[in-house]
Amino acid sequence: MIRFHILGAGGAVPTPTHTPAAYLVTVDGDPVLVDPGPGALVRHVRCGEAPHGVDDLQYVLMTHLHPDHCADLVPLLFAAHSVVLQRTDTLHLIGPVGLAAYLESLRGLYGTWLEPRRRELAVRELIPGETVELPSGGRCESFAAHHPKDSFSRQPLGYRFLDTQGSVAVFSGDTEACPGLEQASRGADLLVVECSTPDHLATSGHMTPAAVADLCRSAQPKQTVLTHLYPAAAATDLEAIIARDWDGPVHQARDGDIFVVPKEKNPIRRDPGQE
Repeated sequence: MIRFHILGAGGAVPTPTHTPAAYLVTVDGDPVLVDPGPGALVRHVRCGEAPHGVDDLQYVLMTHLHPDHCADLVPLLFAAHSVVLQRTDTLHLIGPVGLAAYLESLRGLYGTWLEPRRRELAVRELIPGETVELPSGGRCESFAAHHPKDSFSRQPLGYRFLDTQGSVAVFSGDTEACPGLEQASRGADLLVVECSTPDHLATSGHMTPAAVADLCRSAQPKQTVLTHLYPAAAATDLEAIIARDWDGPVHQARDGDIFVVPKEKNPIRRDPGQE
């Protein structure tokens, strides 16, 4: 089973219902925090799926290194330096090529305050096509996304999560339409795809309703969830726009929404604490 908890459904401009990127993806019981943007750590410990708080984290996965997707790496590592935390196994930080240099630059600012006190820190840089094997047998496959590059990460990534029963959930990361996203999304049980703006505000490196509809017609996902919504997108009925060109189920996410595959009777549930 794959459980996709959207802790932050917004972009870099937060609103009360759409805060910056943060996703808790649980594959066969293994939790993975994806894209810890600003405030992600607080939202993670409040979401109801982290009874031991920061100590519940073992895998942290990043699509790229823009601040709205990785700003809470500093609070996370600073927390791991605390004598309060008890976990002693390895903390895995995984992301695109450039992650190690990014962490080294943070150490230049904060020094040993970002060194976990009790845990080894394992940093792994992925290239498209590489796979992360999870303890319970599930896995996460990386693919190339198309998004403006920064001084650290030259190849943004998206991810395809697979459980041991063959269920598939795809997370686009930040990207415009591209072959990697289309191929990864084909036949997916769940496609969580960015839709940053309405079509009239289209921005290079991001998806719009028209681009999502095109992707869905080509890839035929069983369920589509729109995320990374900037204020104009969040205030627009994107579902109705996409429905003109695609008749599959599409849901416009807000913070706290939860989606499960295999699909449950009521796949969308919102954490009352995030209303």
